[in-house]
Amino acid sequence: MPTIKELYDYLDNEIPRALSCEWDNDGLMVCADAFARAKKVLLALDATDAVAEYAVANGFDAIVTHHPMIFSPISALNTFDPVARKAMFLAKNGVAVMSFHTRLDAREGGVNDVLAAKLGIMNTVPFGPEGEKLGRIGNLPTPVEFRLFCASVSEALASPMVNAIAAKPMVQKIAVLGGGGKDFVGSAIAAGADVLVTGEVTYNVMLSAKAEGLCLVTAGHYHTERPVLCALYKMIKEKYEEIEVTEYPFDTEIFTVK
Repeated sequence: MPTIKELYDYLDNEIPRALSCEWDNDGLMVCADAFARAKKVLLALDATDAVAEYAVANGFDAIVTHHPMIFSPISALNTFDPVARKAMFLAKNGVAVMSFHTRLDAREGGVNDVLAAKLGIMNTVPFGPEGEKLGRIGNLPTPVEFRLFCASVSEALASPMVNAIAAKPMVQKIAVLGGGGKDFVGSAIAAGADVLVTGEVTYNVMLSAKAEGLCLVTAGHYHTERPVLCALYKMIKEKYEEIEVTEYPFDTEIFTVK
């Protein structure tokens, strides 16, 4: 059974920090005992309060997330700051947290390769602004009506709602970027994409995309990134079959639909 340090070192090697964007902060977020055994690992997109409480209540030794639990610097350890409070709670209860953010976006087989595969996009290559080629662009087997493509995105990602703006009736060359995609619109246009599928952009970004001839689909930050948890599961089990790896059984989506 590996230690927390051994598990982190393995994932850090498989998902190297060299792939991270300069502004990112991820890694071993919380670790009270690097040499404790990692017998039970919980996977989640975010280490929310509910995820932390679930991990403690169910005897998990570590939480592995996509989004960094600690993104901005913590100036003090006290119960008034929600992130510091959560970090202390997890450390006190012996639960480590390790997060892999933009490097997991960029990694082969990571967030955006998984997203492209879910949508049936083939022959993908990386795309994005210089220094941040996190996205993927490829082709559908045949052209498809844009409205039908939007419905297929919703179904494939189990997203209850997608927002879309059409710039052309048929699409085939598809760019994807899980999460926040506003900075990738220009790169998608430059790469000749018919449509960009992402998690979220602003209203004005959607209008600008249409004006530039790019269809745009937003399917939710959570729904475009959550599929990568399956890849994390396989990655851990391939190396450490003895670890009990579990996906957090509830959504950590922060929005509700009524």
